[in-house]
Amino acid sequence: MESQDIIISLESERLGYGKVVLDNPHKIKIPAGITVIYGENGSGKTTLGTILEKGRYAYGNRLSFSPSVNRIKMLSFTDIHSLSGMEVQYYVQRMEATMNDMVPTVSDIMGSKIENRKWDEYCSILGLKDVIDKKINYLSSGELRKLLIINALLDNPDVLILDNPYIGLDAGSREEFDTTMKCLRAQGVSVIMLLCDTADIPEYTDSLINIIDKSISPVISDREQISIIRKSVPEYHFDISSIPQSINSKPLPHNISFAIHKGHVKYGAREILKDINWIVNKGERWVLTGPNGCGKSLLLSLVCADNPQAYANDITLFDRKRGSGESIWEIKDAIGYVSPEMQLFFKSNSNIREIIMQGMRNSLNKYRPSTKEESDITDSWMSLLGIGHLAERNFSSLSTGEQRLVLVARAMIKQPELLVLDEPLHGLDAARKRRVKDIVNAIVERNNGSLIFVTHYTSEIPSCVNHVKSLAKI
Repeated sequence: MESQDIIISLESERLGYGKVVLDNPHKIKIPAGITVIYGENGSGKTTLGTILEKGRYAYGNRLSFSPSVNRIKMLSFTDIHSLSGMEVQYYVQRMEATMNDMVPTVSDIMGSKIENRKWDEYCSILGLKDVIDKKINYLSSGELRKLLIINALLDNPDVLILDNPYIGLDAGSREEFDTTMKCLRAQGVSVIMLLCDTADIPEYTDSLINIIDKSISPVISDREQISIIRKSVPEYHFDISSIPQSINSKPLPHNISFAIHKGHVKYGAREILKDINWIVNKGERWVLTGPNGCGKSLLLSLVCADNPQAYANDITLFDRKRGSGESIWEIKDAIGYVSPEMQLFFKSNSNIREIIMQGMRNSLNKYRPSTKEESDITDSWMSLLGIGHLAERNFSSLSTGEQRLVLVARAMIKQPELLVLDEPLHGLDAARKRRVKDIVNAIVERNNGSLIFVTHYTSEIPSCVNHVKSLAKI
């Protein structure tokens, strides 16, 4: 490789940012084009991306950049807070009109950038439509991802670093994203993707860097070798019998876990859900599918009793019609729920062990002192998901993949009557994806539980699923 092809040289044998230190024994040099940095959850990918963006002079790091590199921009899903300039404190507030009167629209945030001729070009390439007048917290996770990318591109970066860019994108949007990346490369913009699953490595990758347990491996630029790595499947060993029994097995007798008749949701003049009819009987396992922006997560907010518009709908939860005097806390205690929005807005000062343990308790006893039995079961669940070493950490200090695992454990530890998992595998490495799927299969079959599982990819659907509900954009 010619020297002019190198855009960044990492000259330190050790690189640090915050409390994380990476070993760089090969003093790697990152070439121009499309580079993928991949590794398991918690391996140090995001730390390396942060070092490249803003850690060049910190912690004794020594990095050099080619003359063509003046602006580096890194994006992750949590950048929505910095984009909007404000932060909603609780994820359920997204759906409270009274709490969101001051939330800006896309037009408010983007301002004059919308007048840039490239705005329409990038929106067209990425398939981002009809969002200018939307409030920022009503965008789907896929729409948010596209908006963040477009916002960064309009700043004309020389290097764009994307942390798990495929999260939240449906199959069509992935193709649109890949087209955009190829266009950027042709325009002289280098892209660095931080990925945790070799299956996500795009076929047009120019260079590959693996991080193993916070140690950076040499750069691979051989196309054939990259292709072999893309198709590799990691070894995987998991004992299903190690899943502990729930200690809070107080069955909620019912025949219908969830039902909605002619369901509808509107925000102002915009209708997002219309004439939705769906019944999830006890013990049924459903996958919920549909393109970005069709209202999947919004529908789940009705299922989980979070959306105020549930009272304007004909909804039944555990054989009780909403608005008939049912206990909202009893409903929530029978549901285990994980979503991208929950992760985005999740706040807690408790350590990871305590956060997961709280999932076993009913809503009125979340913060009482723990028992030894609860502690032992919590430790077992952390071991199951490979996050035992995070027990004393704070949620905000974890990588996005580690955060997702914590919330998955919190939702499943009580082995609820209804498990609602909205894209639970996104951001997880290949081995942990398989592990979570196996655990989901095991607990719903063992307990005859109900399941609603959201994903854009058939490869992620647990084998226990036996029903499909598809939504379309209105």
